Amino acid sequence: MGPVPAWLKLGGWLLPPLLAACLAYPLGLRHGAESWRARLAEQRAADQGRQAAEAERAQLQLQAALQQQQRLRELLGRQEARLLSQQQDLQQRLRDQKQRIEYVVQQDGGRYGGLGPDSLRLYRQVLGYSAAAVPATDSVSIANPHQAASAGAGLPAADLLAHAADYGAWCQQLEQRLTALGGLFTSEGPQP
Repeated sequence: MGPVPAWLKLGGWLLPPLLAACLAYPLGLRHGAESWRARLAEQRAADQGRQAAEAERAQLQLQAALQQQQRLRELLGRQEARLLSQQQDLQQRLRDQKQRIEYVVQQDGGRYGGLGPDSLRLYRQVLGYSAAAVPATDSVSIANPHQAASAGAGLPAADLLAHAADYGAWCQQLEQRLTALGGLFTSEGPQP
């Protein structure tokens, strides 16, 4: 046999690395794909974990908000019921005061040119003041006509007392509403 051509020598040297490359490339490709799949699965699992944690946190916040809303509804319901009860009591007191006005005006009778002592006491009471401070002799008796005021000088006692009762009821209603509104922001009410 003769000398071996150079290309065959070169082919003998190149053939094993080429065969090894042809066999190793698919193995490397598969290994790389598996490695990327594993990394992608890890990333997906981490994302799902974060999403689950965020969903759980949002759920807890929603539950807390719903509980706060329920507490506020209950507080508002209690305040509303209390205010309604107070308004009903106030209306009853106003009706009672109007009946007392008629009685007091009859008690004072025509002896006084304006508010008699009983009328003046009631006037002070319906405005929320003490009636005890008014002595029975504070009014002018019309037994002496020159001391009595003329009819055009003022309002009849019944009208003055009716006004005092309405005004007193209005003031008390405002006070009750303000108290009820203030109750929403006390220790019973919402906390920031």
